[in-house]
Amino acid sequence: MAGDSHSPADAASDSDPDARDHDTDDHTRDRPVDTDGGTPAATGRDLAATTDADRTPFVPAFGKYFPDSLVAGLLLAVLALLVTAPVLDPLTQLELFGTGFYDFFSLQMFLLLFWLLSATVVESPRVGAAFDRLAAVLPTSQRGAIVATAFVSLLLGWLNWALGLIGGILVGQALCERAREHGTAIHYPLVLTGGLSALVVANQGPTSPGALLLADRSGLANVMADEVGTIAMSEFVLHPANLLASAVLVVTIPLVLAALAPSDEADVAELDERNRILAGSIAETLDHYAPARSEESWELGDRLENAESISLLAAAVGLASAGWHFATGGALTLPWLAFTLMIVGLAVQGPPMAFKSKTRDATRWATHVAIPFLFYAGVVSLLSEADLYGPIGDALAATGVPAVASYVVAFALGLAVPDPGSVWVLLSQAVAAGGDPVPALVAVMYAAGVSNLWLGFLFAGILSMAGFDWREYATYAAVITLYVSAVVGGLLLIL
Repeated sequence: MAGDSHSPADAASDSDPDARDHDTDDHTRDRPVDTDGGTPAATGRDLAATTDADRTPFVPAFGKYFPDSLVAGLLLAVLALLVTAPVLDPLTQLELFGTGFYDFFSLQMFLLLFWLLSATVVESPRVGAAFDRLAAVLPTSQRGAIVATAFVSLLLGWLNWALGLIGGILVGQALCERAREHGTAIHYPLVLTGGLSALVVANQGPTSPGALLLADRSGLANVMADEVGTIAMSEFVLHPANLLASAVLVVTIPLVLAALAPSDEADVAELDERNRILAGSIAETLDHYAPARSEESWELGDRLENAESISLLAAAVGLASAGWHFATGGALTLPWLAFTLMIVGLAVQGPPMAFKSKTRDATRWATHVAIPFLFYAGVVSLLSEADLYGPIGDALAATGVPAVASYVVAFALGLAVPDPGSVWVLLSQAVAAGGDPVPALVAVMYAAGVSNLWLGFLFAGILSMAGFDWREYATYAAVITLYVSAVVGGLLLIL
């Protein structure tokens, strides 16, 4: 991932001058280019020699079709102003739009920590070493690598978004590298899709942001406890529709992706230098920290800042505190998850300064919720004051299948709101008023995950990946969306 100076992707390019300047490569000079703006005509092993000018990067291309989260948040706020104009006077609207955020400030802080600290824990050499050991025993045939990448991503993603997403991407690339050494061609777009598939189930397990908010009875994070109520994490995680759907999807999505793999080697687009983020092993790629001065010149302050024993002591005290909380019946909530992630991050990062360096670097994961949440809070304040959540909930209930209707609405909203926790905040009062809040929460969290798969360009960009033809990714995302929607919708109707 990104270090203090430049990303491993940059490092890979720096170590290979040919990766930066392919114009001197005789094989690329005469290659035909797709004039529609997609990938060039080159396929298979020739893809590694494609020039920057020949390719339409995945992130910018897909960005034409999905607005930036800040722009989308502003558009939602303007829409809320228009919808509430017949009910609220302009002065009240402006007051709510400008000050409604303060009621949600503590909630936003925990959502930011949720993204930031999750990445801080996972993006560490020690976790990277565990990923290396895992990648070493996984298959490197084309379908085997696709299945393994997606399965690892989904299984770990159910536990935590960063563990599954970052782990899946890096393990997938490691498998592609191993396969290349053995002369096996692997279609990287499907491997990347498998790594991103963690997003589908990342909101259904014990670190689901929406469920963690509802589990908080203190009101510290669940600032809408009076309007929405509370739900224990066990009610959500163990709900039959949630648990069974998660198990089915973790097992079957990898098989669905493997079935899409091209059989003709000429159609295989391998991992190339532009998309490669591995710099050596996964552990080496995630090794981001080096002291500014050599150890021989350290003073007392330098030794304290780089003393791993201090981090371990703090982690031991923190783990004891968290252990006592959970052992005595304390609930797993968003504040307690943030606290636990912080102390685990200290333990895996080592020196205090390494933890500080990575938390600074990991702020890039929270950019899609930092400022846009100001607009989300304004939308909630406007709709609440105008008493519009009740009618929206009634409309969902009137469908006769409120959970399925909530899934559809949340999916549409999730295309504009990349943070699943914010999707729940925006819809919670409506879906809670429309029926049983537990299946509604399951539906909204699944929809937020599937919509995040469509916003995969956001996460791919954060991971410094140039990507591939957006039309190919859209095809894979559409297949997964239809499949997940059928499984989740069917289980919600039956159970």
